[in-house]
Amino acid sequence: MVFIRFSGVILAVVLGFSVSAQTDRSKIWLTWEHIRPNPELCQKKNLCRPISHYVTRLFEEPSVQRARAIIGSLDALAAKRGRPVSAENPPKICQNVNAIKVLGFDPESWPLSKKLDALRGIKGVHFDLHKLKPPVGFVGDFGGGLQAVVEQKFHRAGLKVLSKAEMEKTPGQPRLNIYFSNTNPETGCHFSIFASFSQTVLLTRNHTVKLRAGTWGMSGGFSADFPDRGEFDAILVVVDKLLADYRKANGKKPPDSG
Repeated sequence: MVFIRFSGVILAVVLGFSVSAQTDRSKIWLTWEHIRPNPELCQKKNLCRPISHYVTRLFEEPSVQRARAIIGSLDALAAKRGRPVSAENPPKICQNVNAIKVLGFDPESWPLSKKLDALRGIKGVHFDLHKLKPPVGFVGDFGGGLQAVVEQKFHRAGLKVLSKAEMEKTPGQPRLNIYFSNTNPETGCHFSIFASFSQTVLLTRNHTVKLRAGTWGMSGGFSADFPDRGEFDAILVVVDKLLADYRKANGKKPPDSG
Protein backbone atom coordinates (compact mmCIF):
# COMPACT_ATOMS: atom_id res chain seq x y z
CA MET A 1 0.00 0.00 0.00
CA VAL A 2 1.26 3.46 -0.88
CA PHE A 3 -0.11 6.67 0.69
CA ILE A 4 0.14 10.26 -0.52
CA ARG A 5 -1.14 13.00 1.84
CA PHE A 6 -2.57 16.28 0.56
CA SER A 7 -3.57 18.80 3.27
CA GLY A 8 -5.48 16.45 5.53
CA VAL A 9 -6.45 13.97 2.83
CA ILE A 10 -4.69 10.67 2.24
CA LEU A 11 -4.89 8.98 -1.14
CA ALA A 12 -4.08 5.32 -0.62
CA VAL A 13 -3.37 2.78 -3.32
CA VAL A 14 -4.00 -0.72 -2.06
CA LEU A 15 -2.75 -3.78 -3.84
CA GLY A 16 -4.68 -6.96 -3.11
CA PHE A 17 -3.87 -10.48 -4.22
CA SER A 18 -6.31 -13.40 -4.44
CA VAL A 19 -4.38 -16.61 -4.94
CA SER A 20 -5.63 -20.18 -5.20
CA ALA A 21 -4.56 -23.28 -7.07
CA GLN A 22 -6.32 -22.01 -10.20
CA THR A 23 -6.26 -18.20 -10.03
CA ASP A 24 -3.79 -15.41 -9.42
CA ARG A 25 -5.64 -12.10 -9.44
CA SER A 26 -4.65 -8.59 -8.49
CA LYS A 27 -6.84 -5.63 -7.56
CA ILE A 28 -5.77 -2.03 -7.08
CA TRP A 29 -7.99 0.01 -4.76
CA LEU A 30 -8.01 3.76 -4.26
CA THR A 31 -8.87 4.91 -0.74
CA TRP A 32 -9.55 8.54 0.11
CA GLU A 33 -9.15 9.38 3.79
CA HIS A 34 -10.88 12.66 4.58
CA ILE A 35 -10.01 13.90 8.07
CA ARG A 36 -12.72 16.21 9.35
CA PRO A 37 -15.15 16.63 12.27
CA ASN A 38 -18.41 14.74 12.05
CA PRO A 39 -21.12 17.47 12.14
CA GLU A 40 -23.72 15.19 13.74
CA LEU A 41 -21.36 14.00 16.49
CA CYS A 42 -20.24 17.57 17.08
CA GLN A 43 -23.79 18.88 17.38
CA LYS A 44 -25.34 16.06 19.40
CA LYS A 45 -22.41 14.72 21.45
CA ASN A 46 -19.97 17.66 21.46
CA LEU A 47 -17.31 15.43 19.88
CA CYS A 48 -15.82 17.93 17.44
CA ARG A 49 -12.28 16.67 16.98
CA PRO A 50 -11.41 15.60 13.42
CA ILE A 51 -11.92 11.91 12.64
CA SER A 52 -11.22 9.85 9.53
CA HIS A 53 -13.85 9.20 6.87
CA TYR A 54 -12.99 6.68 4.14
CA VAL A 55 -14.17 6.30 0.56
CA THR A 56 -12.77 3.31 -1.35
CA ARG A 57 -13.16 2.45 -5.03
CA LEU A 58 -11.83 -0.35 -7.21
CA PHE A 59 -9.28 1.26 -9.55
CA GLU A 60 -8.08 -1.60 -11.70
CA GLU A 61 -7.65 -5.39 -11.89
CA PRO A 62 -4.20 -5.55 -13.46
CA SER A 63 -1.78 -8.36 -14.12
CA VAL A 64 0.87 -8.93 -11.49
CA GLN A 65 3.46 -7.30 -13.72
CA ARG A 66 1.34 -4.17 -14.26
CA ALA A 67 0.47 -4.01 -10.56
CA ARG A 68 4.15 -4.03 -9.67
CA ALA A 69 4.79 -1.34 -12.29
CA ILE A 70 2.03 0.87 -10.80
CA ILE A 71 3.37 0.46 -7.27
CA GLY A 72 6.89 1.12 -8.53
CA SER A 73 5.74 4.32 -10.21
CA LEU A 74 4.08 5.50 -7.02
CA ASP A 75 7.20 4.71 -5.02
CA ALA A 76 9.24 6.74 -7.51
CA LEU A 77 6.75 9.63 -7.30
CA ALA A 78 6.92 9.62 -3.51
CA ALA A 79 10.72 9.64 -3.60
CA LYS A 80 10.72 12.52 -6.10
CA ARG A 81 8.49 14.56 -3.78
CA GLY A 82 10.66 13.75 -0.81
CA ARG A 83 7.99 11.72 0.92
CA PRO A 84 8.52 8.31 2.53
CA VAL A 85 7.25 5.34 0.54
CA SER A 86 5.53 3.89 3.62
CA ALA A 87 3.22 6.40 5.28
CA GLU A 88 2.99 6.77 9.04
CA ASN A 89 -0.01 5.15 10.75
CA PRO A 90 -1.70 3.79 7.62
CA PRO A 91 -5.34 2.64 7.88
CA LYS A 92 -5.79 -0.97 8.93
CA ILE A 93 -6.95 -3.19 6.09
CA CYS A 94 -7.17 -6.26 8.29
CA GLN A 95 -10.03 -6.66 10.78
CA ASN A 96 -9.62 -4.18 13.58
CA VAL A 97 -11.49 -4.66 16.86
CA ASN A 98 -10.34 -1.43 18.48
CA ALA A 99 -13.56 0.59 18.69
CA ILE A 100 -11.78 3.92 19.03
CA LYS A 101 -9.82 3.38 15.81
CA VAL A 102 -12.75 1.97 13.84
CA LEU A 103 -15.46 4.37 15.03
CA GLY A 104 -13.22 7.42 15.30
CA PHE A 105 -14.19 8.13 18.91
CA ASP A 106 -14.30 6.41 22.28
CA PRO A 107 -17.86 5.09 22.76
CA GLU A 108 -17.33 4.98 26.52
CA SER A 109 -17.03 8.80 26.46
CA TRP A 110 -20.70 9.11 25.48
CA PRO A 111 -23.15 9.74 28.34
CA LEU A 112 -25.88 7.17 28.86
CA SER A 113 -28.94 7.86 26.76
CA LYS A 114 -32.43 8.23 28.15
CA LYS A 115 -34.36 4.98 28.12
CA LEU A 116 -36.97 6.27 25.68
CA ASP A 117 -34.23 7.13 23.17
CA ALA A 118 -34.26 3.43 22.26
CA LEU A 119 -37.67 4.00 20.66
CA ARG A 120 -36.65 7.04 18.65
CA GLY A 121 -36.70 6.54 14.88
CA ILE A 122 -38.42 3.15 15.00
CA LYS A 123 -40.42 2.66 11.78
CA GLY A 124 -41.88 -0.79 12.34
CA VAL A 125 -42.05 -3.70 14.78
CA HIS A 126 -42.55 -7.44 14.48
CA PHE A 127 -44.75 -9.33 16.91
CA ASP A 128 -46.75 -12.54 16.79
CA LEU A 129 -49.38 -13.08 19.47
CA HIS A 130 -51.20 -15.98 17.82
CA LYS A 131 -49.71 -18.62 20.10
CA LEU A 132 -50.52 -16.95 23.42
CA LYS A 133 -52.26 -19.47 25.64
CA PRO A 134 -55.85 -18.38 26.37
CA PRO A 135 -57.09 -17.89 29.93
CA VAL A 136 -58.98 -20.74 31.55
CA GLY A 137 -62.53 -20.80 30.22
CA PHE A 138 -61.86 -18.37 27.37
CA VAL A 139 -63.92 -19.15 24.28
CA GLY A 140 -62.54 -18.08 20.90
CA ASP A 141 -59.21 -17.25 19.30
CA PHE A 142 -57.42 -15.43 22.12
CA GLY A 143 -54.07 -14.88 20.38
CA GLY A 144 -55.57 -14.16 16.98
CA GLY A 145 -57.97 -11.62 18.43
CA LEU A 146 -55.13 -9.88 20.28
CA GLN A 147 -52.98 -9.84 17.15
CA ALA A 148 -55.72 -8.10 15.17
CA VAL A 149 -56.41 -5.45 17.83
CA VAL A 150 -52.72 -4.72 18.49
CA GLU A 151 -52.04 -4.43 14.76
CA GLN A 152 -54.77 -1.78 14.54
CA LYS A 153 -53.22 0.12 17.45
CA PHE A 154 -49.80 0.05 15.79
CA HIS A 155 -51.20 1.27 12.48
CA ARG A 156 -52.94 4.19 14.21
CA ALA A 157 -49.65 5.05 15.91
CA GLY A 158 -47.89 5.16 12.52
CA LEU A 159 -45.83 2.04 13.16
CA LYS A 160 -45.62 -0.63 10.49
CA VAL A 161 -46.27 -4.20 11.59
CA LEU A 162 -43.34 -6.15 10.18
CA SER A 163 -43.36 -9.76 9.12
CA LYS A 164 -40.53 -11.87 10.49
CA ALA A 165 -38.73 -11.67 7.14
CA GLU A 166 -39.10 -7.88 7.06
CA MET A 167 -37.92 -7.60 10.65
CA GLU A 168 -34.74 -9.54 9.89
CA LYS A 169 -33.90 -7.04 7.12
CA THR A 170 -34.70 -3.96 9.22
CA PRO A 171 -31.87 -2.18 11.09
CA GLY A 172 -32.04 -3.21 14.73
CA GLN A 173 -34.48 -6.04 13.99
CA PRO A 174 -37.16 -4.51 16.28
CA ARG A 175 -39.39 -7.11 17.91
CA LEU A 176 -42.05 -7.11 20.62
CA ASN A 177 -42.52 -10.21 22.75
CA ILE A 178 -45.37 -10.60 25.23
CA TYR A 179 -45.20 -13.25 27.91
CA PHE A 180 -48.35 -14.27 29.73
CA SER A 181 -49.07 -16.62 32.60
CA ASN A 182 -52.58 -17.72 33.50
CA THR A 183 -54.32 -17.42 36.83
CA ASN A 184 -53.79 -20.56 38.91
CA PRO A 185 -56.98 -21.37 40.85
CA GLU A 186 -55.16 -23.94 42.98
CA THR A 187 -52.52 -21.53 44.29
CA GLY A 188 -54.56 -18.37 44.08
CA CYS A 189 -51.90 -16.65 41.96
CA HIS A 190 -53.34 -14.12 39.54
CA PHE A 191 -52.33 -13.83 35.89
CA SER A 192 -49.23 -11.82 35.03
CA ILE A 193 -47.92 -10.17 31.87
CA PHE A 194 -44.49 -9.07 30.74
CA ALA A 195 -43.69 -7.26 27.51
CA SER A 196 -40.20 -6.80 26.11
CA PHE A 197 -39.25 -4.69 23.11
CA SER A 198 -35.88 -5.91 21.86
CA GLN A 199 -33.33 -4.77 19.27
CA THR A 200 -29.84 -5.73 18.20
CA VAL A 201 -27.10 -3.78 20.01
CA LEU A 202 -23.28 -3.55 20.06
CA LEU A 203 -21.18 -3.51 23.22
CA THR A 204 -19.27 -0.27 23.83
CA ARG A 205 -16.28 -2.19 25.21
CA ASN A 206 -16.17 -4.43 22.14
CA HIS A 207 -18.19 -3.29 19.13
CA THR A 208 -17.68 -6.64 17.39
CA VAL A 209 -20.09 -8.27 19.88
CA LYS A 210 -23.66 -7.99 18.60
CA LEU A 211 -26.53 -9.12 20.82
CA ARG A 212 -30.29 -8.98 20.94
CA ALA A 213 -31.26 -7.08 24.06
CA GLY A 214 -34.43 -5.75 25.61
CA THR A 215 -34.48 -1.95 25.28
CA TRP A 216 -37.97 -1.41 26.70
CA GLY A 217 -40.01 -3.52 29.08
CA MET A 218 -43.11 -3.45 31.25
CA SER A 219 -44.92 -5.88 33.49
CA GLY A 220 -48.60 -5.99 34.32
CA GLY A 221 -51.41 -8.29 35.27
CA PHE A 222 -54.26 -8.41 37.72
CA SER A 223 -55.03 -5.12 39.46
CA ALA A 224 -57.10 -4.80 42.60
CA ASP A 225 -58.07 -1.33 41.34
CA PHE A 226 -59.63 -2.91 38.24
CA PRO A 227 -60.80 -6.34 39.41
CA ASP A 228 -63.06 -6.81 36.39
CA ARG A 229 -60.27 -6.23 33.87
CA GLY A 230 -59.43 -9.51 32.22
CA GLU A 231 -56.26 -10.83 30.63
CA PHE A 232 -57.09 -9.57 27.13
CA ASP A 233 -57.53 -5.96 28.24
CA ALA A 234 -54.57 -6.13 30.64
CA ILE A 235 -52.29 -7.03 27.73
CA LEU A 236 -53.65 -4.06 25.77
CA VAL A 237 -52.78 -1.77 28.69
CA VAL A 238 -49.13 -2.82 28.32
CA VAL A 239 -49.25 -2.32 24.55
CA ASP A 240 -50.80 1.14 25.00
CA LYS A 241 -47.93 2.08 27.34
CA LEU A 242 -45.36 1.05 24.73
CA LEU A 243 -47.11 3.14 22.06
CA ALA A 244 -47.41 6.11 24.43
CA ASP A 245 -43.67 5.94 25.12
CA TYR A 246 -43.01 5.62 21.37
CA ARG A 247 -45.01 8.79 20.69
CA LYS A 248 -43.23 10.62 23.50
CA ALA A 249 -39.80 9.58 22.23
CA ASN A 250 -40.64 10.72 18.69
CA GLY A 251 -42.62 13.86 19.51
CA LYS A 252 -45.88 12.46 18.14
CA LYS A 253 -49.34 13.31 19.39
CA PRO A 254 -51.90 10.62 20.26
CA PRO A 255 -54.17 9.78 17.29
CA ASP A 256 -57.25 11.35 18.92
CA SER A 257 -55.57 14.61 19.98
CA GLY A 258 -55.75 16.26 16.57
